Amino acid sequence: MKIEKLLDKIIYNDEKLTKKVFFNEDKVLNFVLNFKPGQGVPPHNHEQSDLIIHVLAGGGELVVDGNINNVAAGDVIYCKGTEVFSLQNTGSENMSCFVILAPNPSAIYSKEV
Repeated sequence: MKIEKLLDKIIYNDEKLTKKVFFNEDKVLNFVLNFKPGQGVPPHNHEQSDLIIHVLAGGGELVVDGNINNVAAGDVIYCKGTEVFSLQNTGSENMSCFVILAPNPSAIYSKEV
């Protein structure tokens, strides 16, 4: 068993988004993404790994396969690994998202920023 503190992973940076890893295991990768207003991740997919995003705070714009969605704190999103998505903090407050990828994709996704 492992226990981590969520508040320890919510760290914002004026220069770029932050990604803080909780669990990097054989079957699952879990991390928190933290965005200041205007920050985001460009369009991409996660190979064959499904994605679950729980918006913890703030809100923004989620684009999945070209479909634009507004998301806010409390929303939980599921995307298949083959779907291309991007996420942008379009609000005026900081945004944090709890992310789960399963199965764990290639090592590039497990790096903290």
